[in-house]
Amino acid sequence: MAFSTTQALPVVSTGSTPIPPWAKFGILFGLVSAASILLWGPIGVSGTYPRFVGAVLRVVSPAYASANPYLVKMGSLLKPETYLVVGLLIGGFLAALLNREQKPALEMVHSGEKSSGARYRDAFIGGVLIVFGARIAGGCTSGHIISGITQLSVSGMIFGAGVFATGIGTAKLLKKGGN
Repeated sequence: MAFSTTQALPVVSTGSTPIPPWAKFGILFGLVSAASILLWGPIGVSGTYPRFVGAVLRVVSPAYASANPYLVKMGSLLKPETYLVVGLLIGGFLAALLNREQKPALEMVHSGEKSSGARYRDAFIGGVLIVFGARIAGGCTSGHIISGITQLSVSGMIFGAGVFATGIGTAKLLKKGGN
């Protein structure tokens, strides 16, 4: 709603402004994150993937799995992070189901993608690279941003600012070059 310079802005008569829904959910998310850290420690999702590989290898090749120091260090698949990943998958499925959308619209994010196959291929390769990078960095964005900022970690705040700044810059470049 736009106001001209001659119109008066609306005045809230109750004396207080209601809290917007996004702020309520933000507060709830912060409280749940803090409780999670207190109960289980910092949480992220990228550690689930090597734990899954380790669980498969313990069945397929137990000797190799027990001799691999990284898989031994990562430990069992039954960790809170695994349940978070499963919950994310279930939540995404339920959201799509409740929205009654058979499949989301395919967006071509840049001019190099001419088919849905190329889009899915690029998304898959990007996801693999992100998980690889997250493991090299010792954690993923959910671990560094959500757990880090909840703990008021300087590295988490710097990382979060860097992720958002890079994301905004990348989106502007792709929008400029793709249209």
